[in-house]
Amino acid sequence: MLNQVQDYMNEQIQAFAGQAQRFGADPLTAVREGVSHSVSGLKSLRQPVRAAARSGVKLSALTHETAQELIQLQSQMVTATLTDMAESLERAAQARDFAALVSAQADSLRQSAERFVNDANRALEILTTAGRGVQTVAVEAYEKVAKPAEQAAPQATPHTAKPRRSSRKAKAA
Repeated sequence: MLNQVQDYMNEQIQAFAGQAQRFGADPLTAVREGVSHSVSGLKSLRQPVRAAARSGVKLSALTHETAQELIQLQSQMVTATLTDMAESLERAAQARDFAALVSAQADSLRQSAERFVNDANRALEILTTAGRGVQTVAVEAYEKVAKPAEQAAPQATPHTAKPRRSSRKAKAA
């Protein structure tokens, strides 16, 4: 294990020494190559940054639309509840006897349950649509950013081991 670590360190030192020699021999060319490499790297970020920004805008619009629909649904629910309460009180006031009052309350309860189910289904539809929208935006962003990056990534080349050097000095006999 120690030999492997030493070999790795020796390889890294040799690679660094090679870079240092190239930089020492012609520093201007080395700096130009470094800057050129950096510029190409920065230019390659344009598309992913634009795609991420567009995805952010789409997500923002989607969340605003979803919030608006949920607020409208909530407003409709509150209005319907208040209307039902007023109608229920009105029926209770107009009931001729206890049986009519119970019958009116049972009808009111059934209507409230139906309204509750309808409202819950509508809320589920809104959230399902929003979820699908988020999924669409995520897939589009992945296709624009991650897939091209995966395709452009260079394939790893197998590392060939260099012959070992003996780091021990021969003892004089």
